Amino acid sequence: MTRERVVLALQQEYAARREENLRAYEEKVNDACAHCQGLRGLLDARHSALMSGLRSALYPAKKDLAANEGLASTLEAYNAKINEKLAACGLPPDTLAPQFVCSRCKDEGYVYEPTRRMCPCFESELNARMLLALGLKGTQTFATFQEGIFSDEPMLGKLSQKVLMKQNKAICERYADAFPDTDARDLLFTGKSGLGKTFLMQAIAHRVTLRGHEVTYISAYKLLETMRKAYFANNSEWMEPLMETPLLLVDDLGTEPLMENITVTQLFNLLNERQNANRHTIISTNLNLSELRARYTERITSRLLDASRVRVLKFIGEDIREKRGKPDQGGNDA
Repeated sequence: MTRERVVLALQQEYAARREENLRAYEEKVNDACAHCQGLRGLLDARHSALMSGLRSALYPAKKDLAANEGLASTLEAYNAKINEKLAACGLPPDTLAPQFVCSRCKDEGYVYEPTRRMCPCFESELNARMLLALGLKGTQTFATFQEGIFSDEPMLGKLSQKVLMKQNKAICERYADAFPDTDARDLLFTGKSGLGKTFLMQAIAHRVTLRGHEVTYISAYKLLETMRKAYFANNSEWMEPLMETPLLLVDDLGTEPLMENITVTQLFNLLNERQNANRHTIISTNLNLSELRARYTERITSRLLDASRVRVLKFIGEDIREKRGKPDQGGNDA
């Protein structure tokens, strides 16, 4: 589901919520007036004074700067009488106060100072639904990244796995925070299973979504299913969401079956169209570079490794999944 559709659905829900709250408010007013004789007359008089003042301010027959000078004091006097009437009837002062889930936007979903913008309550719910639509785990974030699970031992006399992962995490976090103005438009994660590729991909998707951008996260297997449907239906509409999403993340490329005339051809078309449109793509794979060339041909691999557009992040070291469940160890997924 696109972000625009989720926004529309939320706007409709907020409108229904506000309508229900206003209906409940009218019931409260009617109950109070039935219980408190004379209250209805005071409420109607206050409303008439307010509307008369608004008409004088907005639609004056002639300019009269003093037309509403006494309006504030008039309304204040009515409010005092209404509160006295409520007290005399044994009703609390907030009896006639509207009740909203969010007092800031009064359940409209938007605030208007200094300009019209989403209320934090609306934006928070929108982001939560977008993350749910992506199927992301709430634990796969930069904030929950645990470097302690990675080995301190130097690899091949060079960096340790921990240092390398800290570097990869820093690159991914900068990418997510800068999106869409990233240094490299695309990222390619390479390395065996269990080294943290999926974790960092989902952390990027989580951060970019919370920043208000549309993201599509899909496994290579589900990507193949979509490409297969598009091919046999001879209908490009199946691929349009993947072609057009601002950020596409494809996890575990190389684990999907190879289907003749589908996998390689459709994958090339997807990458080619997205690069031509300057859209961002992140791909993870368990294959090394030579295996990528053998499986997907040079045409695809050249796009995956285009240094002018793609930054390659290598993941090496111990499979961190073997450490799960041990005391004081984190849970970064592959």
